Amino acid sequence: MNLHEDVLLEILLRLPPKTVFKSRCVSKRWNQIINDSFFLNSYAERRKGPYDAGRLLAIIRCPNGISSPIEIVPPLDNQIGTIPRELGDFICSSNGLILCVRLSSNGHFFCCLNDVTYTVLNPLTRKWVSLPSPANVNLGILMGLVCEENTAQLVANYKVVHICNSIWQNELMIETYSSKTGKWIESKLFTTDYFRSRLFGAPLVLNGIFHWTVSDVFMAIYDPNDIGGENHLQLIEMPHTEARSYSTGFSRSSDGLLWYGENNIRQIMKFWMLPKGENGYRRSCTIPRQEWSLVHTVNLDSLCDNYSIISHVRTCMQDYYDLYMIALNPKNPLIVLFSICGTTFVCNIESKSMEPVQYHEPSTEDHICFYNLYPYFESPFLSSYALQ
Repeated sequence: MNLHEDVLLEILLRLPPKTVFKSRCVSKRWNQIINDSFFLNSYAERRKGPYDAGRLLAIIRCPNGISSPIEIVPPLDNQIGTIPRELGDFICSSNGLILCVRLSSNGHFFCCLNDVTYTVLNPLTRKWVSLPSPANVNLGILMGLVCEENTAQLVANYKVVHICNSIWQNELMIETYSSKTGKWIESKLFTTDYFRSRLFGAPLVLNGIFHWTVSDVFMAIYDPNDIGGENHLQLIEMPHTEARSYSTGFSRSSDGLLWYGENNIRQIMKFWMLPKGENGYRRSCTIPRQEWSLVHTVNLDSLCDNYSIISHVRTCMQDYYDLYMIALNPKNPLIVLFSICGTTFVCNIESKSMEPVQYHEPSTEDHICFYNLYPYFESPFLSSYALQ
């Protein structure tokens, strides 16, 4: 069938990314159309959702302290693949790609560091690339992946950062890998305060900026593209509450303001917003918790009163810990993804709308508190689906 080029172009623009990626193999003509910069830009614009957040494709379940493979939990009507066991542990995802770490020997990362392999994976195409090891792999405390938005070609451009232990007080060593050069570059990173970080805090990447929860006290922000002086890791104190946090998440609004959400053991969700200073969030000191503003408070009882489906789920399954916040939408902090009694919901706090997410849920013997849960969003950019 010889379709007119305008008709073929319109059909291709309506296809999901995985199908478009495979369609390059149909013929030289199709491959030429898909690789054309006009098509790539048009396709990227069409795939952009509200606030360019993308569509939720899956939830990644990472075991916490137990021996179990990483799972990608897709919608009931879709299968996007799995993380192969040989790639090891999930670290984070960015713009459709996933960063994994694998140890060649038995044991935990923090006690056995003689041979480590980092891999960048695309679960939609099941393609991955293993990276050369950084020079100071045995000192790593924070990792991060950022996949750059690239609609000019079908090759993913990405950076991996590897932040190492303290050199002296508020100085850290950092190594940055670029897919463009295939090399790690070492430099110093200056922090606004001294802190002890968790190993492998999974970052949220927004506009190319890394956001880590590095302890129960601090959030850290790092811009790998900041060329206006020395490398700078900005620390921000978390807002304290009267009860221990059970799960947390953060996001940025469309105007660039940083938001933080948590739910605690009293089954209450709270949402804070951090106003910007004269220089945005870049300071010479750590930003104190007093600058956060509490914007919304939502409790489980009010959700049950307003939404009969939540009340029904909670009544049927009393064995689960009731409320667990999975994540805030990366570009709209008032859209929250959370689980109640093992059933996942998406709630818009502002519009007070609620809908269940039809995903495969953990079985009853896999209690949700044994897993860290991370959302996996579709990227509107085809660049994130091609690894070379």
